[in-house]
Amino acid sequence: MGRSTPSRAQDFLSSLILPYLSIFLLPVSITAVILSLLLEKLRVLTSQQLERGTSSKDVKGCVIISGGRMSKGLTLARAFKRAGWKVIGVEEEGWGDLCPMRFSSCVDQFYLLPPAAQSYDRYSDKLLHIAQRHSATLFIPVSGAGSSVEDARAAEEMARVTKGRCRTFIQDPETMLDLHDKDRFMALVDKLGFSIPKGKMVESVNAAIEFLREDGKEPKYILKCMGLDENRGDMTLFPLKGDGDELKKTRALLQGLRLPITRDCPYVFQEFIPGQEWCTHASVVESQITSFVTCPSNDMLMSYENATTTKIGKQAERWTSDFLQRLRDDPAPSGERRRLNGHFSFDFIMSTKDGKLYPLECNARVHTAVILLPLDGIAGCYSTDVSNHTILRPPSSTLPRSWLYNDLIMRYLPLLIPSKHILSLIHPSLPACLVTKPSKRMPSEEPFQIRVDPTLIADDWLPFLILWHVWWPSILLTRWWKGKKWTRLNVSTGRIFEA
Repeated sequence: MGRSTPSRAQDFLSSLILPYLSIFLLPVSITAVILSLLLEKLRVLTSQQLERGTSSKDVKGCVIISGGRMSKGLTLARAFKRAGWKVIGVEEEGWGDLCPMRFSSCVDQFYLLPPAAQSYDRYSDKLLHIAQRHSATLFIPVSGAGSSVEDARAAEEMARVTKGRCRTFIQDPETMLDLHDKDRFMALVDKLGFSIPKGKMVESVNAAIEFLREDGKEPKYILKCMGLDENRGDMTLFPLKGDGDELKKTRALLQGLRLPITRDCPYVFQEFIPGQEWCTHASVVESQITSFVTCPSNDMLMSYENATTTKIGKQAERWTSDFLQRLRDDPAPSGERRRLNGHFSFDFIMSTKDGKLYPLECNARVHTAVILLPLDGIAGCYSTDVSNHTILRPPSSTLPRSWLYNDLIMRYLPLLIPSKHILSLIHPSLPACLVTKPSKRMPSEEPFQIRVDPTLIADDWLPFLILWHVWWPSILLTRWWKGKKWTRLNVSTGRIFEA
């Protein structure tokens, strides 16, 4: 279970050779920027459109957007600037020093925040200071998986201190906990009358073994860490096949987990359901969906393909709408009315056994799938006036999104070196990228399909160069210097899975 830790030589190759490769490929990036500028110029000339943007006299408000290292944060910043807003970008120290958003022409000012996980009070105080200094009227947290709850608390405090002048686009803290915590979310979905996979949260190896014994010997559960765990895509079935009555092999595997099962780090056994996974992004105002996206998904999603208007996309949207209506009438644990403003992004699986759509988890934050929405329409989805609002969805002609140099390494290198053994010598994460025969897996692994890098747009091209030739090289070199190894990189969220 888990991914192999790179050797010292592999760590050297990945952490030093990749930054040098970025220097070598800089002319390719510059060429891509020039082509993008030329295509945009041609589009404007042929359509006779006026240049985008508004004068400073037309500023609609001031929005604070976090998540400066993430593609979804940059996307929202660009969308609000196009709509005539003053945009303030923020990111945590250590990650935001050279992040793409900091260099975006769409950001009027950028700030670094103390990490919320280390000091919530300092994080919240700095955020509130920024809001007051700029008389912010809207705060949209582009949270990571580890800071959603803290952002909900900070938003609550911001709304209180500013007496509602700064509107915050995130659920109340109680609702956030119910959505963010996998066990509480499943209990909530079950309470609201939806079908859910069978499961159990455990806080010790003994509790895990006891649950598996009670349920029977048939392997049918996958294991998920409640916190940040790089083994997210591990499909090992529990109890282990062929294990004895004492489940000794299963116990030994559980005791050897990189992140031990404890009260502070609980795990969830979730019934394995065969089928295709799907992910969604929804912005919600007063329990009403204002934008929606559906994409085929997997454990390390790096290609986003629009499936919003397909049969499964419509089914996922109906499920989300039904869930929100039922949740609206369900009070929070304290008895208070829930505040259903924020992002509701769900992971689903369509079972090949019974044809049902099962929710797996809720990511109560902006989903990277937002990059498929048309930039010019996104800001309008955050308006409080939803009486005549039409749900924003990606046009059916929307091209898939992926990241240029991630594709170069993970999609095209295996074509040049079609050997799992050789790829494993370069880095242990590469053999999984080798596609030896056509597959029905989604999203498509077809290497020569046309895809668009969402970081590169003509009127804000510098973040594209920063991402590939400054930010990632600096992150890799810094972590190598500190002796930290990694197994995978997610360039869309700027996340590193440590070994």
